[in-house]
Amino acid sequence: MNESVRPLAPRWWSGLPRAVRAAVLCCFVAGFLAHIFAFTNIIPNSDGISRVSDPQQMTISGRWFLHYASAWNGFVQAPAVIGFFSLLFLSLAAGLIASLLELRSAALGGLTGALLAVFPSVAYTFLYLFTASAYCFGILLAVLAVWLCKRYRFGFLFAALLLACAIGTYQAYLAVAASLSLLWVLFFALEGSHSGKEVLLTGLKQLALLVLGLLLYLLILRIFLRVKDLTLLNYKGIGSFGENLSLETLLPLGASAYVDCFRYFYVPHSAASYTTAIGVVGNAALALTGLWALLRILREKRLVKKPGVLALILLCLALLPLALNLTVLMGEAMPIMRYALVFGYVLALALADRVLPAETAKHAEKNGSSFLPKRLGLLKWGAICASGLILAVSFNIINLAYTVSAQAHRATESFAARLVERVESTPGYVNGMEVVVIGGFPSSVYHNEIQVFSLVENYSNLSSSVVPLNKHIYYYLNDWMNVPWQEPPEATMQAISDSPAFREMPLYPSDGSVTIQGGRVIVKLATKYKPKQDYEIAYENRR
Repeated sequence: MNESVRPLAPRWWSGLPRAVRAAVLCCFVAGFLAHIFAFTNIIPNSDGISRVSDPQQMTISGRWFLHYASAWNGFVQAPAVIGFFSLLFLSLAAGLIASLLELRSAALGGLTGALLAVFPSVAYTFLYLFTASAYCFGILLAVLAVWLCKRYRFGFLFAALLLACAIGTYQAYLAVAASLSLLWVLFFALEGSHSGKEVLLTGLKQLALLVLGLLLYLLILRIFLRVKDLTLLNYKGIGSFGENLSLETLLPLGASAYVDCFRYFYVPHSAASYTTAIGVVGNAALALTGLWALLRILREKRLVKKPGVLALILLCLALLPLALNLTVLMGEAMPIMRYALVFGYVLALALADRVLPAETAKHAEKNGSSFLPKRLGLLKWGAICASGLILAVSFNIINLAYTVSAQAHRATESFAARLVERVESTPGYVNGMEVVVIGGFPSSVYHNEIQVFSLVENYSNLSSSVVPLNKHIYYYLNDWMNVPWQEPPEATMQAISDSPAFREMPLYPSDGSVTIQGGRVIVKLATKYKPKQDYEIAYENRR
């Protein structure tokens, strides 16, 4: 070879295992193809309309690291920049997962990377575009923590700090670390060359990582709260999390986590509205492939004759659904919180991958060739076909979610434009008048009923408008429509809502629903003003 000709890829990249390279590349490419709409458009939701530019100071939500993790895109909703960094972080996480689980097949490594990017939870992350790159960085930190713990003897000490930062970005990523830790311990046991004691010590090391990481997160959170003189929001139990946890409360929660995990994968439109019958077929096929591979590994490694190791393998498998669905302990498991469930797919592909190299070597030694036996081909192609079906279904659901959100944005823009025109054409209106809007988007009047959109999780919240609450009207007008109507104080809103004159007004868009009273414009979108809750006021004053 001519030494003057430089290789296209750097040495460090060429030196990586093929499965790792495939995982990184397929994660980035598949993620770009699936989410390109989000990277070329700004799709605001009810949270995002107030976050065109936001420093992400979310210490009061327990996310003390979110501000620093968001710095990659300068705290601004820049879709292309956010998309690039998000996929970069996810791709690096995919490569670390392939390395951690020691994947050998480039095809299965590539499918693992693709599934990590084309998972419905990722789309819901990009619907909160203002924080997407930070959340993907949080996933990377959680994965890196587990990888370091495996790679280095005392790696769990530094890894615990990374895990604390991951949880400080979004608490749901504790489930990512817990799920991946269980997979690593499981595959360590499946190697068949380790004693029960070695497997147990490895499991305890991973448990130490999770516990230490959680304790560090809580300690640093307490420091941030004290320095900033803040208290946690009383929202979805954040402020009182852990105070009422007992065996009495944990057992039902744990049981519901198992049931919900099963329903998510195998019951259409149950735990998730986007779980379709076709998706269930793909999930079941991949699960059966993984089970087949697991049984072959147990037989080949003669692990049945090692009761201690076998018991730990069964324990890992039994605990996995709880780890995948750990967010059930945090309250409502919204789609954005369910990313750890993707490791159910990773498990099946990694099991199939573990069978392939051993079977190939055995067959080659016996027959003097590297030709794959028919059963091995079925196992490999079964995993590939099942994963392909899951990817196709996920790709469709992801773009349906983007379509629904874009439709809601168009509907909101149309409604807001008509509302502004109606106010400005009111007899007696003078530019600069205070405009008091009581109520959010009137969904009883304006709504759509596109049936296929019901496959999208939280469809009722996404389909008609991105301004469901009173405050969102002002967010949208100020930050998206450039209409400088300032939201009046709570006392003003409440006083107008309680006045006899307001009660006699008809609902918008009827004639008389927009009037001028006492030198201000009154718009009646609802029969009564709904006061902001304490956590909403605290959120608006966050720092």
